Amino acid sequence: MTSEADATLADRPLLSGERPTQPPSPPMLAPPSASRGGMAVLPTIDDGARRVNPEKARYESKRMIGEGAFGEVELAMDNDIDRPVAIKRVRQDMVSADNIARFVSEVQVVGRLEHPGIVPIHDVGLDDSGYFFVMKYIDGETLESVIAKLRKKDPAYTKKFTMEHRTQLFLQLCRAVQFAHARGIIHLDIKPANVMVGHFGEVVLMDWGLAKRVGAAPTIGTPAVGMVCGTPMYMSPEQARGENDRTDERSDVYALCALFWELLALDHYLPIKPDVDALLLAVCNEAPMRPIPMHHKYAVPPDLAWLIAPGLEKNPAQRYQTVGDLCVRIQQAIEGQAPVQCPCTGLKRAGGVWSDFIDNHPLGALAIAALTGVFAIVGVASTLWSIVRSG
Repeated sequence: MTSEADATLADRPLLSGERPTQPPSPPMLAPPSASRGGMAVLPTIDDGARRVNPEKARYESKRMIGEGAFGEVELAMDNDIDRPVAIKRVRQDMVSADNIARFVSEVQVVGRLEHPGIVPIHDVGLDDSGYFFVMKYIDGETLESVIAKLRKKDPAYTKKFTMEHRTQLFLQLCRAVQFAHARGIIHLDIKPANVMVGHFGEVVLMDWGLAKRVGAAPTIGTPAVGMVCGTPMYMSPEQARGENDRTDERSDVYALCALFWELLALDHYLPIKPDVDALLLAVCNEAPMRPIPMHHKYAVPPDLAWLIAPGLEKNPAQRYQTVGDLCVRIQQAIEGQAPVQCPCTGLKRAGGVWSDFIDNHPLGALAIAALTGVFAIVGVASTLWSIVRSG
């Protein structure tokens, strides 16, 4: 843009011998390249320590690794940095103004969220197939795959993914969502298929295509009121009714608790319905079973069953108001400090109190255990003596 001072100088008469100045040419934009980001830049070094100019694409496609409603993800090799990456683009049959806008929104949303539990974006580009962005490749499997193998009682998975391990994984997921919420972003499509579990315990939340800023004005690509977007098995009642203007952090809380129940019980919190419409109605109207029969039927620890229940309330005002509140309850359960809500949770709480006492007062705990043992021996001996005398 030309300033007022520049315009004045440009409009003045030329001085004697002065040549007219030409405005700078606009920068030339390189045409889209089919090499997905252009050619590799860094040279390779041969055995003789000589540089060899690269003659290959920066991103070399390997295979397709995922496909969703609007996008597809492929595994590729970044030939400059020599590492595998994941490349996401809008599917060719789904290219539209709304989907491109949603794609751009995902790039910009995830770009703001730098957290170990949220997949980072390395690069964006344009090629003959359209826009794409490059993400970190997570070497692992989806939580959906883990649940399926636990459901089949795979011995290796049953041994590795104990209730305690599953709870820790879920807490990691909650921390990532809590971070996004602190940045004003809600995910709105939390489900096992969108959670990657790495081989070294990483838990990464993927696919932010439906994410939005809380309270932001609707934009192109944002689901309109009345439009149902998401995955019915995990969406909140307000999403199922298409109330997209009412979705907030509590909508993600609902999805998290639906996922957690399935991770523990290996079954959905509602009976599976024959079609999508029936499932949406069930999400809106059918209350889940209460914790006591739930944990007895599925062998879910009672303290965990009780903490999930508030997150699945149909009314958002009756749920946990933040993911942070849910994290507090999970941490209490892990530490044996969950509220007493039934005889089972009462016993677990007593066990937690006793465990803390042992940690803080080991000699006192040893003395109490010794005295308890002495009293038990005396009681047994007294009973035996009574039997002998009466006989």
